[in-house]
Amino acid sequence: MTKTCPRCGASFECLHSPQCWCASVRLDEKTRRELAAHYSDCLCPECLSAIAAGAAVEPAEPLRGR
Repeated sequence: MTKTCPRCGASFECLHSPQCWCASVRLDEKTRRELAAHYSDCLCPECLSAIAAGAAVEPAEPLRGR
């Protein structure tokens, strides 16, 4: 299903299952808790990968319109 990333506004495909691309992204428990506190839906591959690499969970400015 097509979703819109709540962090940046980009459209992306979500399988909403264990076979989804996001299942391979490694996040520590602290980051998972921060994500759950800030967002109620999935993030796009770019945002989730950036967060896994150390970017802030909540961007300094909204990245809308990417």
